[in-house]
Amino acid sequence: MIIKRIVSFVLLLILGVSIIGCGINDNEDTVVAKVNGEKITKGEFNKLYDQVKQNYYITEEIENDPEQKETIAEIKADILEQLIVQKLIVQKAKDAGFVVTDEILDQARTEFENIIAEVASQMEIMDNNMQDEQEEDTEDQGKDYVGEARAFVEEQLDAMGQTEDEYIELIAQQIVIDNYVEELVKDVNANEQEIQEYYEERLQIQKENISILAFEEVELYSPEEVRVKHVLIKLPQEDIDQYNAMVDEGKTEEADKYLDEKLKAIEPKAMEVLEKAQNGQEFEKLIEEYGEDPGMEDNDVGYIVRQDGSFVPQFEEAAFSLEEGEISDLVASSYGYHIIKLYEKMPEKVYTLEEKYDELEQVVSQHKKIDAWTVMLDEWLEKAEIKRYEGRL
Repeated sequence: MIIKRIVSFVLLLILGVSIIGCGINDNEDTVVAKVNGEKITKGEFNKLYDQVKQNYYITEEIENDPEQKETIAEIKADILEQLIVQKLIVQKAKDAGFVVTDEILDQARTEFENIIAEVASQMEIMDNNMQDEQEEDTEDQGKDYVGEARAFVEEQLDAMGQTEDEYIELIAQQIVIDNYVEELVKDVNANEQEIQEYYEERLQIQKENISILAFEEVELYSPEEVRVKHVLIKLPQEDIDQYNAMVDEGKTEEADKYLDEKLKAIEPKAMEVLEKAQNGQEFEKLIEEYGEDPGMEDNDVGYIVRQDGSFVPQFEEAAFSLEEGEISDLVASSYGYHIIKLYEKMPEKVYTLEEKYDELEQVVSQHKKIDAWTVMLDEWLEKAEIKRYEGRL
């Protein structure tokens, strides 16, 4: 897993090459663009282009493929545009008096050390996850994760042709730009009407499509939910795979017949468990003895189910048809038979504007700031004297 800080680390390497320049050798001092008279060189372009090729596995063969000519040209044009925008922003910041100071350099060094610390933390987490919980691993005790993280970061920097000091300078320049942009849009904020309109719009959308709730910036609506546990008498995996393959091939009728046949084979066992549940045997013990859903292992809470398609339709429908404490009949699905018990019903919740006002104000203001910055940048680009020499790329 790549943590956010590592992503930021890599993005700074990629997007910031034009800020501090790069080692220019041979003919890499060829000018590929000018922004208000300031040059962007082939060396700067190549550094970013090489990284993009590496990230997207663009080999020399792909690069020279006639069928990919248009795509490669578009990629190069996009990279050049990134460099132009970056150069223009740096110029504007400098003209406004936003420059790297000793204080900002100290802040950048702290940020760099934070990157090291977070990479080290991620390395330790990954090591711990790989260890067998039942065994003590004495080899990793006292392991220097910070040292390993520093070596990893230095290796990545070296691959990009940058030193630690250059990268810290790059972070400092990015801090300057962030400070400059914040100053430009500091007075751009949402008013009450805009917040009200955003609330009403997003609330309606969330009610109509609850599958998007996990991705919303502010949760305004919580749909009805139920908390359940189930005993799954599972079909053999090869039967599940065969059924899914038939469905994928469009053989729906044949797949349904196949599923019915396979379900009949496990129905006696499922009925046995159902009878025990209906006769009052402890449901948790039935899960432990018969259940074949790994998600139920060591799961005291069970599943929180919404009618959003997260579970197979048969499971969702049965779960919402139950009353608290009630146990379902056999519920057939492509996984096998489910015996479901409802533990809790949770009614829907609509958050008021007042309850969420502070969060909404922050989000809507941020949207306005981004829009204002985009308009400002477009105006700068329109007024700037920009010359592009795409033929030299």
